[in-house]
Amino acid sequence: MKLQNKVVLVTGASRGIGRAIALLFASEGASVAINYNSSEKEAGEIADEIVGKGGKAIAVKCDISSEAQVKTMITQVIKEFGAIDVLVNNAGKIIRPGDSKVDRKTWDDTMDINLTGYWQVIKECVPYLAMQQSASILNIASYVGQLGSQFVLPYGAAKAGVINITKAYAKELAPNIRVNSISPGNVATEMSASAGEEYITKVLAITPLRRLGTPEELAKAALFLVSDEASFITGVNLDVDGGFMLVN
Repeated sequence: MKLQNKVVLVTGASRGIGRAIALLFASEGASVAINYNSSEKEAGEIADEIVGKGGKAIAVKCDISSEAQVKTMITQVIKEFGAIDVLVNNAGKIIRPGDSKVDRKTWDDTMDINLTGYWQVIKECVPYLAMQQSASILNIASYVGQLGSQFVLPYGAAKAGVINITKAYAKELAPNIRVNSISPGNVATEMSASAGEEYITKVLAITPLRRLGTPEELAKAALFLVSDEASFITGVNLDVDGGFMLVN
């Protein structure tokens, strides 16, 4: 049980990678706060599944782009579990069209959700993380934050910022809190599917492992980085992408 007696907050946990992380971490002994914004039913079902298996979980509504809502969410988690040991910043959204003709509102909304929101959640969690031993923050970034993409320009810029703040916080919060990030490649989620079959076909052709990743594979990488098995790792951005970054 790699996370026995740990309290974990996972943002954007009602589906996809966040859902897989919440379920895996719960199976490893963690009490899990499942953040959602609009998918109340799905988040509740995940919490019920964890509790049904003997674990501890709550679903917490919060738009992470709202500072007030983030503060309320953290208060709820502390009231329920008394601590936060691990934060997984996963909530994210691609708003299309996202090419060079992107309008200001789309740019601002994308940044609010995918970068500013991460910063706000970290800022509110740090005082509680600092009280724990072996505390950890994991930010979910993206390969487009390293390569850039003409199709999701603001999203890529936001994810580049996520990698940057990961390294900055790793320096600032050491030695008590480790901070790392994961850059998923193309994973079988609703977000990837929204890019369309033609794009996915092209991506598979140039991915060395010739397939999409699964949310469960990302969750296993996340588990390693937040667990004590990675106790000497901080400031790292781990590509979990089937080799995509090797050839692009």
